[in-house]
Amino acid sequence: MFQGAGRAVLALMAILALGCAGGSGTGSKESASSPPPQAANQPRESLPSASPAPSLPLVDSRGHLVPATAGSAPSSGGSGSGLTWSVPKGWIEEPPASSMRKAQYALAAAPGDAEPGQCAVFYFGAGQGGDIKGNVDRWASQFTDAAGGHPTPAVTEGTVGGMKVMKVTTAGTYTPSPMMGGDLTPKPDTMLLGAIVEGADANWFFKCTGPKRTIESHRKEFDALIDSVRAP
Repeated sequence: MFQGAGRAVLALMAILALGCAGGSGTGSKESASSPPPQAANQPRESLPSASPAPSLPLVDSRGHLVPATAGSAPSSGGSGSGLTWSVPKGWIEEPPASSMRKAQYALAAAPGDAEPGQCAVFYFGAGQGGDIKGNVDRWASQFTDAAGGHPTPAVTEGTVGGMKVMKVTTAGTYTPSPMMGGDLTPKPDTMLLGAIVEGADANWFFKCTGPKRTIESHRKEFDALIDSVRAP
């Protein structure tokens, strides 16, 4: 009798054990099939775009602010990095032939001359451009006379607007320097009217060249331009 009861108890315990094992397996299956956390499927947030770099103000060689809307100099005058001057009536403003030229003008040809003259204004930056004598010698070396030598230029010194100025005149066959830009063809019977103004931070160079008769006809206008040069 006890043996029969024992077998019944063992059978009941076996059934209970199987039931527990089945429940455990079902729980594991449900856990494995559970979807991953929602955050893993969410798209990444876009990074904020970088702010544009602030624009820097424009300044000239003397540290003065240059308006962003600054345009070309008016026809009644010229300007550049600290100097101003009055452009003679009839002189035609042209686009500079090189970055070293701050202004450039065409001068009407005199009767009988095939080509007009040209006047260019050079400024090379603070502390640049060389000394006055060296530049006068360089200008002189660009002209040759009939004997193949370099004529001695006529030089006068003075002041304009409180600044020292040296005026230079020479003539002959002119061969321009390639570093200055423009036409490099040697030109006989050419005249140079030049002036070197001692600016606050560097020398300024005013150089007019062209057929001798044409440049001579514009001498008074050139002198008036140099006399009008001013610093702020």
